[in-house]
Amino acid sequence: MLNFENDPFDGVIVSLHQATFTADVFKDALQTLLGTASAGNKKLIWLTLAIEQSHLIDVAIKLGFVFHNCLETEITLIHRIQQGAYAPFKPTHSLGAGGLVTRGNNEILVVREKTNPRFKLPGGHIELGEKIAEAVVREVLEETGVTAQFQSILGIATRHPYEFGKSNMYFVCGLIPVSDEINIQDTDEIEEARWIAVSDYLEDENNSLFNRQIVNAAWNRRGLLGVELEGNEGKFKKHEVFLVE
Repeated sequence: MLNFENDPFDGVIVSLHQATFTADVFKDALQTLLGTASAGNKKLIWLTLAIEQSHLIDVAIKLGFVFHNCLETEITLIHRIQQGAYAPFKPTHSLGAGGLVTRGNNEILVVREKTNPRFKLPGGHIELGEKIAEAVVREVLEETGVTAQFQSILGIATRHPYEFGKSNMYFVCGLIPVSDEINIQDTDEIEEARWIAVSDYLEDENNSLFNRQIVNAAWNRRGLLGVELEGNEGKFKKHEVFLVE
């Protein structure tokens, strides 16, 4: 028998944990569960398999399961018992953050990658569970060696398609430097980092058009500020909240 629990949306969540099954035993148990769920008018079955249980994927697929989402150590499959049943929370976007780092004499911090001759804002991917503010500070440090303090979100851009059939959401963040000495840490990716006058950056058409437009629109703007909301705790605690002040 497979351990499972019912969710509030007439779905069934299978709990294998680290249980060991042969393919034949798993097939019989999963067929029994499918019958039970169907008889109980359930809409959807969620099945997560650890990488150590990957030999069971083929069994599930042959019984009508399809892929839903994947992590490095596990994959989640679903079976729609009722045709068209809604399966929420399938990841659709990757997230990125770029830093508009400004210092008092009207200069911004820019980088040039080894694969691209144009100067752009430092930045990169936001890791799973990482805050936007933390990610952009980390990326700026890695790509330039400059320690910076997050101030606000100045803009958002989306792109589709991006990678692996997903969309991308890019946060433009305003930062101020705590240090200004350049010492590139990510030497595999970044060829050069420099401080440059805003006017010079905007006038040079060899620089990234998108980044020049962003700098021109966001320069000296206040943006959305991070706030702490009263009562933001418990199961539904928000990771970060940004509001217009």
